[in-house]
Amino acid sequence: MKKSFIICFKLLLLCFFLLMTPFIAGLKSMFSDNHWFSTFLYTGQTLQLPEITSAMNMMVMVKKEDIPQREIDIEELPPVPLIEEEINLDKTVYIYSTHQQEAYMDQNTVVEASLHLASLLEEKGIHVQVESADFALALQEQGLNYNDSYLISRNYLIDALMSGKGYDLIVDFHRDSLPRESAYVNANGKNYAKMMCVLGGLSENQAHIYERTMTLFDKSNAYVDGIMKSTMNREAYYNQDIHENMMLIEVGSDQNTYEEIENSVQILADAITEMLKEEE
Repeated sequence: MKKSFIICFKLLLLCFFLLMTPFIAGLKSMFSDNHWFSTFLYTGQTLQLPEITSAMNMMVMVKKEDIPQREIDIEELPPVPLIEEEINLDKTVYIYSTHQQEAYMDQNTVVEASLHLASLLEEKGIHVQVESADFALALQEQGLNYNDSYLISRNYLIDALMSGKGYDLIVDFHRDSLPRESAYVNANGKNYAKMMCVLGGLSENQAHIYERTMTLFDKSNAYVDGIMKSTMNREAYYNQDIHENMMLIEVGSDQNTYEEIENSVQILADAITEMLKEEE
């Protein structure tokens, strides 16, 4: 009897506890809803989960079309550095004039023409040395005359070669003495002074030198037909016995203007450049 009383007392306490909590109100709300049975069934409703990439703190790849586009002003871009191609044939030329006093119609001499040739060759990447010594003064100081000019130029040529530089071409720059009608050729609306190579027939190097004169002959006339005359062979040395790369070139005559000389020197520079390129 006592045990039954205890059980009843506990049930009364439980009921009193439930009345004091929202449990009873929740039951009333559930049974009052017409769809209370659906509470116990799967309805297939999509769950709204948090953004998984945000939850995992991962990098998201954005599509290109999602990026706001803007037109690029070309002026905003940094300038692209220009890469200049270095022209260097790794060739060396030595130029001198045995008869430095040889002049043209307007008193410019073969020395000025030699310097012009040197500047054109250097523009093409060829290293050029022009002899700056005064040969006339050297003749005077040594008590020699004009006929001894090749002795003076020979000494300076030997000094240049002894300096240790291996010259790919050595030019003794001269001018001829011709009547006006034989001194120029007209092409492309320009007058060009005629040119000619002179071969020292007594030199042991004449075969090699002659081959190169023929190369210049062909290449020069390919630019301007008739600008280079056939090679002249003379019974002399002209210092060509010293080195096989030695060449004597006559550019124009005393009846040419310096403008005509400059026009021909341009052709000569192009022909020399082509020849040296082919010999690489």
